Amino acid sequence: MPATRHYFSNALGSIDFVPGAYVQLRWSGQPLSSPELRALYIHVRNVLERKGLHCLLVDHRAMASAPDAADQQWLLTQWLPETAARTRATHYAALPAPDPARRLHTEPVVQDLRRYLSVALFDDPEQAAAWFDAA
Repeated sequence: MPATRHYFSNALGSIDFVPGAYVQLRWSGQPLSSPELRALYIHVRNVLERKGLHCLLVDHRAMASAPDAADQQWLLTQWLPETAARTRATHYAALPAPDPARRLHTEPVVQDLRRYLSVALFDDPEQAAAWFDAA
């Protein structure tokens, strides 16, 4: 994997980026809170915008639970359209949580994401990085 640089973190997770390549969001495994979840995604948008990156890798494998309905709605109806409009983001790769009860990436969510981005699900971060390289 290429060398990453740290951008932001809070109790829920951390955001790193590979210069000239992609942004990576990783969850810490701590219980979700709406303010911290939304802060992470706002910082994801900021780094995409500031660094001119167009790929996002979200590693949900350590996510404690799926976001509640209000946060999922915010992600899909506010964050995602605003992020697509304000950044050069074109590709979204996810490493889903292994437990279906913690999984955000259900088929309807993936279809909503695909309205704005090319989306792929992977088991391994190297596979996602290779997909970005081919983009």
